[in-house]
Amino acid sequence: MGAPNKDPPSRAKQRLTQQRLLQILQLHKRYVEGRWGGRAASLAHHDLSELDLRNQDLSGADLTGANLQRANLDGARLANANLFVADLRLASLNGADLTKTDMRGARLWGAQMARAKLVDADLRDGAEAKPGKAGEAGGGIETRSADLASIWAHGADFSYAKLHGASLANAELADAVLRKADLTRADLNRTNLTGAILEGANLTNAKLNDAVLCGAILADATLKGAEIKGVDITGAIIDPGALHVALGRAELKGAPLRKVSDEELRDALRKHSAWVESDGRRGQRAVLSDADLSGMDLRNANLIMAVLSHAALSTANLSGAVLAAADLTLADLRRANLSRADLRGAKLVHAHLSGAVLVGANLGPLGRPGVDELFQPADLVGAKLFGADLRTAILRQAKFSEADLNGAILEELDFAEVDLSGARLGRPSPTAKPAKD
Repeated sequence: MGAPNKDPPSRAKQRLTQQRLLQILQLHKRYVEGRWGGRAASLAHHDLSELDLRNQDLSGADLTGANLQRANLDGARLANANLFVADLRLASLNGADLTKTDMRGARLWGAQMARAKLVDADLRDGAEAKPGKAGEAGGGIETRSADLASIWAHGADFSYAKLHGASLANAELADAVLRKADLTRADLNRTNLTGAILEGANLTNAKLNDAVLCGAILADATLKGAEIKGVDITGAIIDPGALHVALGRAELKGAPLRKVSDEELRDALRKHSAWVESDGRRGQRAVLSDADLSGMDLRNANLIMAVLSHAALSTANLSGAVLAAADLTLADLRRANLSRADLRGAKLVHAHLSGAVLVGANLGPLGRPGVDELFQPADLVGAKLFGADLRTAILRQAKFSEADLNGAILEELDFAEVDLSGARLGRPSPTAKPAKD
């Protein structure tokens, strides 16, 4: 992992007190709001290390080369700000808005960035003047890559971000959104990308050795010349053709999907039905982990307590299917038809349900709390429901924490007992309406 690089010799930075900083921010707020007496914050090359900037509006502020080491920027608004070659090592940026921010050459080693928004942010190389020795002319130009090594950015949104050549080694990017991000030549060695969305991302010549891509979505991603030695792709959605042009694919970790014939599926369903009806005395439980069931017709199928973890069920027809207490962890259910399906107590942790139809589906609990010994709520922690249709679904006591519901149709739903902590609902958030009887 290593320690952050030491500061290179640079011009002296002006130190600000917390009180003086707040005065500048008050004037900047007036400027942003277009009020009389406002003034844009010009904090280039200032020392703001360890100061409190929580929830402050720094939209469009000039923070070129500023020292923000260990500063608290949680919830801060920094959209369109200038953080060119700024030092944000070990800073806290949880929930911060860095949309379209210029962060070329910025250092973010070890920063906390959970659920930060970096849509279309510029994190490419940055060049700055090198100071010369005393009594001598300037030392020329120094170019450095943006350093995001060892950041903690669970659920952060890097959609369309420019990360060409950036260092993201050892970073924690579980459930991060990197849709159509430019990661050309980026260093992602040993990075945790569990459940990350990399649809359409450009990973040409990127380094991904020993990275974890369990359950990640890499549909339409470009991997030409990428180094993927030792990568764990268990449950990942990835085009085999994209892997073919990557380097080190022979040393990938994770079981490949196994194709299941119609006859095998019918036999498994028959045995499973007998197993359910006899309370396990006859037949055999359906264990279809890592099975390729894409596009299969499973209407009204009895799959109670079936094991379908990592299974590919994209575009499958599961309308009316009984999937109560089924294990669908990291299952690929993109564009699947789950209308009126019984999903009570189902485990859909990190499942991919983008574009899925769940109209009228029952995602309530299995059993009654305090009454039934096996009470079990539906678990959709970290599930991807981008653009899914959930109209009139039953969601009572379901767990949607850290789930991605951006663009989902959420009309006629009752969220009163639903756990939505950390869920991404998009803006504006949908208005929950009582479910119809």
